[in-house]
Amino acid sequence: MSNCVHLFVLSLILVIGNYDNVRFFVHGVVDVYRRDDFPDEFVFGSGTSAYQVEGAVLEDGRRFSIWDTFAHSGFYTGANGDIACDGYHKYKEDIELMADTGLEAYRFSISWSRLIPNGRGSVNVKGLQFYNDFINRLIDHG
Repeated sequence: MSNCVHLFVLSLILVIGNYDNVRFFVHGVVDVYRRDDFPDEFVFGSGTSAYQVEGAVLEDGRRFSIWDTFAHSGFYTGANGDIACDGYHKYKEDIELMADTGLEAYRFSISWSRLIPNGRGSVNVKGLQFYNDFINRLIDHG
């Protein structure tokens, strides 16, 4: 399992074992529920932040964002998102795992420093292609 999916698990109050079973972790207590315990319109999903999952900080035309600059200034003992969960390279595997887990929704953010590296002006073609491929793969997996 990739680090990116581990982040999904850590960022959720509920963790989905598969589409049929849901485990709620609250204060160390585990309660197990089935999909039928939720209304049909209930949607299981997750979300991520580009900075926290993508990595590849200076690859394919991406430049430092204001957050990269801040993190590299010595914040939190030098921790930064240069590699993060390596979602830029592992997004296909991550999307497979999301689909296998039964997620029905996914909210993600875009790294504007990957899409428009200079903050204005021309669009980074490689950044645009990454997000296009990413979105198409999400659509392919429902």
